[in-house]
Amino acid sequence: MSRLPRSLALLSAGLMLSACAPGVASTASTALPAADEPCAPGAVQVGADADALQRALDDAKPGAVLQLADATYTGRFRATASGTADQPIVLCGVANSVIDAGSVDDGYALHLDGASYWDVRDLEVRGGQKGVVLDGVSHTTLSGLRISHVGQEGLHLRAASSDNLVRAVMVEQTGLTDPEFGEGIYVGSAESNWCRYSACQPDRSDRNVFEQLVVADTTAEAVDVKEGTSDGIIRASTLATATEASVDSAVDLKGSGWRLEDTTVTGPVDAVSVHVIVAPWGERNTVSGSDLRAAATGVGVRLAGAAQAAGNVVGCDNTVSAGIELVTGRCT
Repeated sequence: MSRLPRSLALLSAGLMLSACAPGVASTASTALPAADEPCAPGAVQVGADADALQRALDDAKPGAVLQLADATYTGRFRATASGTADQPIVLCGVANSVIDAGSVDDGYALHLDGASYWDVRDLEVRGGQKGVVLDGVSHTTLSGLRISHVGQEGLHLRAASSDNLVRAVMVEQTGLTDPEFGEGIYVGSAESNWCRYSACQPDRSDRNVFEQLVVADTTAEAVDVKEGTSDGIIRASTLATATEASVDSAVDLKGSGWRLEDTTVTGPVDAVSVHVIVAPWGERNTVSGSDLRAAATGVGVRLAGAAQAAGNVVGCDNTVSAGIELVTGRCT
């Protein structure tokens, strides 16, 4: 079955930035290159099979441009090499490039493991227990991806993955085996997993920027920001859970200093919730300029418990098209 290029697929899924973020450019640009056209200067074609892709990832050096074929790469792939600030490693697709991990019971479709300074763009990722996972990754850009049909979360940044940009990414149909772990985008780690991912210290996956996202049909939060993380941004996006998601809100902010702005959020009960799980996180978060679509019994932003006195700010410039009220507290 033919597919639209990623840039057009994002628009067809409903990411109309002029509606949710005036003044922000559309994600749609030009169509993806054909299989015989370079996706970036210096592109080297990767053979159209799983072994060729894993070899290319293993052998990648700073400045390499790895162009996938018009093909489906069946398997689970791991990158450990890093680029540099001046010479990132590029992994790019053409119109029908797909990574398919198959069974949703275990494994990661694409794992950047300590692999910093990458530019991963314009490909579809599906299958596996998790879709795309970044562990200990910094200064990496993910753009033009479609992540879907996974057993748990779609995209996970953890183990001090910081200073990354996620732009124009679509995540849908998560949690196929474990609905309670079916987040669309997951940042950091729960306190109970700090000994697993960050030497028993807070998982400081900080300063990550998420923009122009489409997240839909998730069985847990569309975006879950964990305690231990700080100073990230979520903007100009459309975020929604499945109707019967196993959570109360589409966005859960448990970190500190996060900004959610110019975004449409549709939640199963509340649109957004803010929690203090481990102090000092859960403080100084800001929600502004967004269309918050709660259920009839929910609120736009629920400041839960200690979050009400933790310097969190909910702007009066947000709108609530359903629900009881804008915020459990006062807007400013």
